[in-house]
Amino acid sequence: MKKFAFLVHVRSSYQTDLAAVAKPLGWLPESFYQYAFRNRPFPPFLWSNITLTPNAVEPQGHVIMIPYSGQQMLQQQKAMLPRIEQGLQLAASLGAEIVGLGALTSPVTMGGKLLTQNPYASITNGNAFTAVITYQKVAQLIQECPKRYPVVALVGATGSVGSLVSQLLALHQPNADYVLVARNERKLRGLATSMVALNGDVLPEIALSMERVKQADIVVMLTSSADALLQADHLKPGAVVLDDTIPRNTQPNLLQQRPDVTIIDGGLVAMPHLRLSRPIGIPTQTSYACLAETMLLALAGHEGHFSIGNPTLEQADYIRGLASRFAHLGFCPAADYSFGQPVDPQTVLPYIPSSSTIPSYFEPELI
Repeated sequence: MKKFAFLVHVRSSYQTDLAAVAKPLGWLPESFYQYAFRNRPFPPFLWSNITLTPNAVEPQGHVIMIPYSGQQMLQQQKAMLPRIEQGLQLAASLGAEIVGLGALTSPVTMGGKLLTQNPYASITNGNAFTAVITYQKVAQLIQECPKRYPVVALVGATGSVGSLVSQLLALHQPNADYVLVARNERKLRGLATSMVALNGDVLPEIALSMERVKQADIVVMLTSSADALLQADHLKPGAVVLDDTIPRNTQPNLLQQRPDVTIIDGGLVAMPHLRLSRPIGIPTQTSYACLAETMLLALAGHEGHFSIGNPTLEQADYIRGLASRFAHLGFCPAADYSFGQPVDPQTVLPYIPSSSTIPSYFEPELI
């Protein structure tokens, strides 16, 4: 097994995240941190040590914090690249040979493309396994929906994760009406064309605004925005939302405004032996799928970069195979959570892990 590292940034607020380092840091107002950290070159630092196998006594990986918010990552992208490169250097100094890009460290580096010449470590943006896990959950929701052909809106469909999720759904789940939502019409049309080429029974619709989401039974959030894009008036009665974004595109008050709606945390993987010395904002014994991809590659001793830019169907099949190979350590979809809290199975579609396996891309006859 190779040693690995995973880059993260401040998830929601400095006040909340830094309080995990020392409680007094949570007493300072968020405005203080926003001012203090604005346009200042704070270096990355070790946030947490990780073990993922039952008998591990030494750290097998590390979480490295880039101390900036999601909004700062997007607004100051040129300034963030040197900080991310410093994160890679720190990872290498800790012995990491492969580094995963968490949250907005991926889009800021063009899905890792700007880091492929770095001298420190191999890179993966984690999006191949994120797409696989997201596909599995969407497939489950489609199968359990009472409508024969539910409307599924994929918001951010042309992104790195969204494009692969869309292709996997076209290949393996033609029993739904898909709406692809993004800002770039050219990319949307290209994605729709590729889905039709994969499966002529799928005829996706494209949309440039959130208005069409109002007709969706299932809404999948896949954007790399730092803002909460999904609002109460975007959803039809009883809609199910799978939020696969970090930072989140949904907020808890959405459930207060729309108690008829179900919001499920996306991209979570069950890891029963996973231990972190400091939390990263998700339930215990679970991992982000992008972190899990980094772990899988490390376990397999993978050589070179893996998921850079938009992941491919072949990469999805490869990483799914690794998840199967290391299934004794987890690497399957986690039980449902909503804003970090377990979902009552009596109030939402039941979770059935065995129903959401993904067939091999190279063996379509298994579908």
